[in-house]
Amino acid sequence: MSRFLAIDSLLNDEDSVPRPTKEPPPPTDREQSAASEATVLSPHPAPLSTHKDMATEYLPRWDDKMSPGEAMRRFYSAQVPMETREVVIFYFDYFYGICPIFHPATFLSRLVCGTVDPLLIDVMRAKTARLITKYTGRQVDLDAIIENINRRLLLDLESPSFDYVRAVVLMTTLSGGECKFMSYNSLVCLACSMVTRLGWNSLDLSARDAQRIPWLEWAELETQRRTFWIVYQLDAYQALLADRPVSISEVRLHTGTPGSDCTWDDISISQILHWPTRHLRNIDKATIINTGALSYTFIDVCDLTVLLSQINDFLWSIRQRSYARRLPCRADLLSGMTLFSELALEPFGNQAVSRSMFELPRFRELNDALQMWCRRLVPADDLKGIGTTLGHFSQFGSLGHRQHLMRVRYFCLHCYYVPFLHLLHLANRPSFFRSSASAAAVVPEFCSTEEYRVLREMLSSSFSGTTNDSLLAYDVVEESWQICLDSIFDLSAFLERNKDISLERSDQITPFCLFTSITVLIRHIRKCRCWAEQNKGDGGGCYGRHVMERSVAVVRQLWAMLKDLGFLWGVRGMEKLLRQMQVEEVINAADLFSSLSL
Repeated sequence: MSRFLAIDSLLNDEDSVPRPTKEPPPPTDREQSAASEATVLSPHPAPLSTHKDMATEYLPRWDDKMSPGEAMRRFYSAQVPMETREVVIFYFDYFYGICPIFHPATFLSRLVCGTVDPLLIDVMRAKTARLITKYTGRQVDLDAIIENINRRLLLDLESPSFDYVRAVVLMTTLSGGECKFMSYNSLVCLACSMVTRLGWNSLDLSARDAQRIPWLEWAELETQRRTFWIVYQLDAYQALLADRPVSISEVRLHTGTPGSDCTWDDISISQILHWPTRHLRNIDKATIINTGALSYTFIDVCDLTVLLSQINDFLWSIRQRSYARRLPCRADLLSGMTLFSELALEPFGNQAVSRSMFELPRFRELNDALQMWCRRLVPADDLKGIGTTLGHFSQFGSLGHRQHLMRVRYFCLHCYYVPFLHLLHLANRPSFFRSSASAAAVVPEFCSTEEYRVLREMLSSSFSGTTNDSLLAYDVVEESWQICLDSIFDLSAFLERNKDISLERSDQITPFCLFTSITVLIRHIRKCRCWAEQNKGDGGGCYGRHVMERSVAVVRQLWAMLKDLGFLWGVRGMEKLLRQMQVEEVINAADLFSSLSL
């Protein structure tokens, strides 16, 4: 018997669960409404009678054991401690959309029956600690909780339960959000090792008669599938920032993306009406909005993850070819590809003639794919005024609440696009093909050598040398630099249109989005000032006064947002880095320079 089934079978405890009624209760209005929503998503909607026969043959319905209403009643009773109840509500309200590795109704039933691993509850407590402190005033010692959890994570490495794996996944996301990058790296590696050892990377490798799988077994597979994809996402992010290959290569990826079903998220529905579900491509945006199926936002992230893995492979491959050119013993690695010439970075204003990665077809393909991915997203603006926030936990996953969570997720996904576009294009520079030490030795004339050295040391605790160079380099090819600028200006307008969305609803990528954007703008403002000093008068295209003033306004906007995120997301380290880059001095100096020019 699988771990998931073994855990959920504890719900049969006669002392804790009411005995089944003679007849299953009739479907509620909410279940009937959800059924009609679900048919929009199913390619071959099965009649309700077929679903009932399948469920009856294999196992009793969940609501025969404990109805969602009964589970909710117990959840709000003394059976569940108030602090635990608070943690669960905050977690599902703020983090479920980011990390949907639970079936909400099943989790609630297990929680009230006491079968959820306390370690998982403590990790959820750590995830929500800052929110609880903000909204209740109760101080939570987050560092102590994290230290306690990290010790306990070492106890079950050899025989991990499903809850243990999910605890590791959530701790990984927490470490990334808290900018604890060494812990993040270690936990990502642990999570990848576990999901591959458990075979969750190949759940769909063998054909099976999915139509005959009982509900609990299929729910287990679907939850494992979602957990695997979260791990794969975390690994892809970390691999790109750490300049290493992904731990799970595409050739070992044999797990399909999760199915699309709006009723999965509804906590008042014990099991979905039709299974198995499969994600449908090319669904129009109106249908996605009308159903509020959160799985669409999750699959959009899955698509981005595969693309990031390909970008990482591409950047690693071409740099290794460049290194091999200078090592005769590795000449066999070359295939005749001509890359950047060995050019020293000259001071800004004396442009060196260098080739661009745009000459490489694969670079253009990846750039186009990334921009196409962004264009396919449902604009968060289109969901404005539609959804409803969570008023009571029993409303979790209802249509209005799903639409609210969906808008937040699409808001965040637009923020995903910007920093990863930057990482691709900031690599389009001559210094990308030098060793990190060589690149660090070349400092533009308008930057302090000591400032450059300190910044690299500070960045090295978070990112790889290659990523550090991208965040500091001034020799980015002009076409890529302009793409980065345009994406930031678009981001600024996007954030302004959706400023009614609270930043505390964002995830750990949003601070990184703001951070990379500010580093680009700081460099651009310095370039503008240098151009104006060397070329009297206005003009200069993207280096003219108008663009500099716009850059100053946007960096001020993003800087204020990043500081607001400081407490909730633990991004004080990013603030410190940007202060070292003299972000406020750059803004003030640019304002003064602009006024003098007038």
